[in-house]
Amino acid sequence: MRTIICTLILFAGSAVAQSDLLGKERVEREMAQKQAAAAAMADAGSPLSDAEKAQAEAIASKAIAYLRAQQDKEKGGWRINPQGPTFPAISALAMWGMLMQPGIGADDETIAAGTKFLLGMQQVDGGIYDKALPSYNTAISLSALARLPKTAEISASMKRAQDFLRGLQYGEGAIEYDGLAESAKKVDREHAYYGGLGYGNRGRPDMSNLSFAIEAMAASGVPSDDPFFERAMVFLQRCQMQEKIGDKGVNDMAYADGSTQGGFVYATAVNKDTIGQGQSFAGEVAESLSGPPGLVASVVLKQKGADGKPVTVKREEIEKRVREAIASSEEKAFHATEFMVVMGPTGDGVSVNSFEIRAGTTDGTQLRIAIAKAFSSELEGVGDIKLTPAAAWKGVSRLRAYGSMTYSGFKSYLYAGLKVDDPRVLAAKRWMMDHYTLAENPGMGTDGFYYYVLIFGRANHAGGEAIVPVRGSDGEVKPRNWQRDLINRLAELQAEDGSFKAVDDRWMENDPVLVTSYSLIALQHAVRK
Repeated sequence: MRTIICTLILFAGSAVAQSDLLGKERVEREMAQKQAAAAAMADAGSPLSDAEKAQAEAIASKAIAYLRAQQDKEKGGWRINPQGPTFPAISALAMWGMLMQPGIGADDETIAAGTKFLLGMQQVDGGIYDKALPSYNTAISLSALARLPKTAEISASMKRAQDFLRGLQYGEGAIEYDGLAESAKKVDREHAYYGGLGYGNRGRPDMSNLSFAIEAMAASGVPSDDPFFERAMVFLQRCQMQEKIGDKGVNDMAYADGSTQGGFVYATAVNKDTIGQGQSFAGEVAESLSGPPGLVASVVLKQKGADGKPVTVKREEIEKRVREAIASSEEKAFHATEFMVVMGPTGDGVSVNSFEIRAGTTDGTQLRIAIAKAFSSELEGVGDIKLTPAAAWKGVSRLRAYGSMTYSGFKSYLYAGLKVDDPRVLAAKRWMMDHYTLAENPGMGTDGFYYYVLIFGRANHAGGEAIVPVRGSDGEVKPRNWQRDLINRLAELQAEDGSFKAVDDRWMENDPVLVTSYSLIALQHAVRK
């Protein structure tokens, strides 16, 4: 008996010792993991190493080699369309990225041929375009020319391009050019279009064209106190989803009433028939939340139309179907459920393929059933409906700010003369801190991803800091080196031939010359002072 007891005691002592050892190993392992995580975070906010700079140079060299190979050696441009129109902006973007590379200048054979092509595309009115998109093409071409030595020919071309862009700006000095279907109109400061520039085929100005024009004017030497920038500032503020900061107004448009997002949307109208209603390709977000707890149902319609594209529905149709489904529920108490619709990303500013139903109920079963019934032909079942709790379900549907436009607004403010500590700039920077990513164009998914990469690089470079604050999923704000993140992301996306892999086809982003040019410029901003 004594032997058994001693054996048990020895076994127990051994088990305790083994448990202590395992516990010690676990603690040491957890400490090592925490130290590694802390080191990684510290590294995320550290300067670029020599190895990382060398990696960036290798990526740039491969991209430049690819672009050289894609040039039309006879005509000097890129993506020349014999049937027309040709977009000189694509050639200008390719040249722009190459001209940022040390050792490549005006006497480079590729650049010289490209310069001759751009100058040959300049029209009698001073614009650099071919029948279509006069503002977009002229602005980007002017930015590329601004990187060249100012010969008499280049200087004269730039001056004509500047004057053309001035005439395309909505305001007191707008010019209705002969041959342009949609010239800008003379409007006063109270008009929603004031200060903006557009594509020339949509009946309204937009943030994208304005930001390219602002950069072109700044790059080509126009001072920030020029009336062009003063007018532009009005349109910029009307695209920032920030009603006011303190007691000072920012955005005076009705669609920004009460908004505190700080980021930017696309335009002050969807088209000429919706002036002052605003437009965001990212859809909407619920702000000014109130009321009791509820649920948010996220819905993505699965059905595709005859054209093979995802089916879309308008707000009125969503509201009608959900209302009828709630009214027909077998659960009578569910009939009193209130709800609101928050539209997802949109191609036309009117209809969507995804949306949220924010509802004043905690009965997830009945909400799933109602939505599945409302969209039975577009959904495969209740499994397609994602529910998340909401501390306060009720709010106001407002236009959603998104990545490419917010970074465009941020850099445009700086180019137009605002300081980095201006409250409007800081509001945009706060949005950027809360939505920092290079996995997608935040708010848009893969739509316009490479355009976002381009603007991400330009904007952060304009901000003047390599290390930027980023709010993590845990709510903590930590430093990150955006240059490192950009280099690593582009390294993942570059193909063997030096081009960059398409991730979406919207806005011509399945064209490897276009997205390689975007990527090269962004990369150059990350590694050049």
